[in-house]
Parts: sequence; C-alpha cells; structure tokens
Amino acid sequence: MNTGDAEDILQDAFMDAFTSLDRIKNTEAFAGWLKRIVINKSINFIQRHKKSWLELETADLEHVEEAETFDELEFSVKIEAINRALNAVDEKYRAVINLHIFEQMSFEDIAALMEIPSATARSRYLRGKQKVLTIIGDKI
Repeated sequence: MNTGDAEDILQDAFMDAFTSLDRIKNTEAFAGWLKRIVINKSINFIQRHKKSWLELETADLEHVEEAETFDELEFSVKIEAINRALNAVDEKYRAVINLHIFEQMSFEDIAALMEIPSATARSRYLRGKQKVLTIIGDKI
C-alpha cells in the first residue's frame, strides 16, 4: 500500500460516511462509526490486493542473494544511535528534521506550519543535520 492508496481509501470512507449520515442514530458515536468505516475499507483493500502483493514478494525473494542480508543487531544499534543523537539536539532543529525527513514536508510547508521564514527552516535543517552527524560521529 502506498500513500495514494491510503488517500483513496480515506476518500472512499468519507464518501460512504457522508452518504450514510442519515443512518447514524447517536451523533456522539460519529468518530467511532467513521473509524469503523475506514478500518473496513482498509481491510477490504488489503484483501483485494493480497494476491498481487504475495506474487510480488515471492518474485522479490527469488532475486535475494545472501550478500543482501544484514545484521539486525547492527542495524538496531545504528537506529538507536540516530535516535539518541536526534533527541540530543535542540527542539527547533529536531522539529524541522522530523518534519522534513519523516513527514516528507517541504521547507515551505514547514515554514508555514512553524510560522518562520522558509530560509530559517532550511538553515535549521542543515544545522540540525550537522549537529546530529557530529553527535553520531563514529558510532555508525
């Protein structure tokens, strides 16, 4: 599933909810009712596409070589080092890094969200990234 699929599922769920508003008797239960619709739509999507995903996974496994495997413990240690480094930097840098890397927001969107100039968002990202790399050093 990708972002587009998730957006389609959410849109379908909202359309179903909107067209079925007359069926809800207790308006206080609206959030739970909508959540159930989204969950059901998601489950239906997964069931419909499960076969094609399994075929892709099987095809991918045929091409995996032993050289592509990696050490889970080493990977976990690196992730932990990055998390510690991120937590060690100032919140203003950490927020921009998280929004840009993990939420994939543009610097313009980050600037609007944080109510700062986009140049400030960029510089906070670059300074924060440099601080994280300095903290990590030789740990990864």
